[in-house]
Amino acid sequence: MITPMLNTDGYTGHILIEPNRSISWQDNVRFIKIFTLLSFIISSFAFYQGFFLVLPFSGIEVLFVSVCLYLVYKHYTICQVIHFTNNNIIVETGDRNALQRVKYQRYWSKFHIDNRGNHNIPRLSICSKGKSTEIGRFLSHNDKLILIKLVKDITDKFQIQHH
Repeated sequence: MITPMLNTDGYTGHILIEPNRSISWQDNVRFIKIFTLLSFIISSFAFYQGFFLVLPFSGIEVLFVSVCLYLVYKHYTICQVIHFTNNNIIVETGDRNALQRVKYQRYWSKFHIDNRGNHNIPRLSICSKGKSTEIGRFLSHNDKLILIKLVKDITDKFQIQHH
């Protein structure tokens, strides 16, 4: 998901880039509760039938599914924010806070598009002075194309204003 927040000049502001989340955390918790209830009902019935080992393994199953859902949700909370100022382009990556912050001089940086990405999804990266940062690696093909068009528009407006 791409959320541009640009100023009226069209080349300063920021872009928030987030992966598409199929389910919210509240819905995950609701699923875990229903799954736990159903698992407990089935394992209790099996326990009363004399299958005593079903109950502890049912608990292990619920714990395993809960941990897996948490890890998947945590993986999809990562986001990137690209700040465009008059002099710099700043790329911040993190989940709740910026865990990584890379600053590029706007005049010396270039955006590079590599069309040989995984599953035919192009790669977008910013390069300057020997360092490079990939942007939006978690985006779908359509979202990546939207991001590439948006970055091209911002770059074109900046070049028109400053040449």
